[in-house]
Amino acid sequence: MDIQLLKTFLEVKATRHFGRAAENLYLTQAAVSARIKQLETVLGTPLFTRYRNNLQLTSAGERLVEHAQTILLSWDRARADISLKKNQAHVLSLGATSGLWDLTLQKSLNLLHAELPQVALRAESHGQDVVIRRLMERTLDIGLVYEPAKLSELHSQEITQAQLVLVSSIQGDTVSNALNRNYVSVDWGTAFDINFGQTFHEVLPAVLYTTHARIALDFIHYHGGSAYLPLALVKSTLGKSLFLVENAATFNRPIFACQHVENRNTSLIEKAIAIIKDLE
Repeated sequence: MDIQLLKTFLEVKATRHFGRAAENLYLTQAAVSARIKQLETVLGTPLFTRYRNNLQLTSAGERLVEHAQTILLSWDRARADISLKKNQAHVLSLGATSGLWDLTLQKSLNLLHAELPQVALRAESHGQDVVIRRLMERTLDIGLVYEPAKLSELHSQEITQAQLVLVSSIQGDTVSNALNRNYVSVDWGTAFDINFGQTFHEVLPAVLYTTHARIALDFIHYHGGSAYLPLALVKSTLGKSLFLVENAATFNRPIFACQHVENRNTSLIEKAIAIIKDLE
């Protein structure tokens, strides 16, 4: 099958419009339409239907989305593997949830590149469910997540812990004021939500909900407010633009590295995980 057919399918799915998909792919609308028709012929089923001048996926189209994404990721990885430079032996693909990007993966990349110069690196940021799926599909070698994978095919090991502290833009802020005035809620996983709810029973809705610590940090710097953020992330700003809220509970969130038990790069993965552990 022509890989371009799947790329075109996903672009039409994203835009819900043949014309806009054609613009994004630098094709004519007729070419996009022809590709979709060709893919439908190969699969023997319609993938889109028009509903009130809007393209909608059929049930078959909905089922194709994940398969198309997986095939394209596998193809990209295959191309990267085959086109390695002479001084490179492997491709190592790492993924992390968005909240862990700044905390762990971003600073790990520099050290991994320095310690493993013969390895070509690939880095991605996804929600935990996508990271786990990519691991199962083996389009990711290592996934960094807050919750260990509960699947027999995946091995999870704790590599470090993130100390989450309540910080405020106001010096001397009380716990009650910090949590009820411009509080930014960061998604630190289910375990944190449970502990937070048990510790603080009556809290007003957050002014912002986000999955990314950096978004919360930038928001507080611009608008003022408070949030539970990793101590490692805010340490350089404490006493300047941010302040620890006295008497506020701290929470430790374990960070896990997950890998597929049958991944052919097991020895390289273990070496990379050891490097990430040493960094923390």
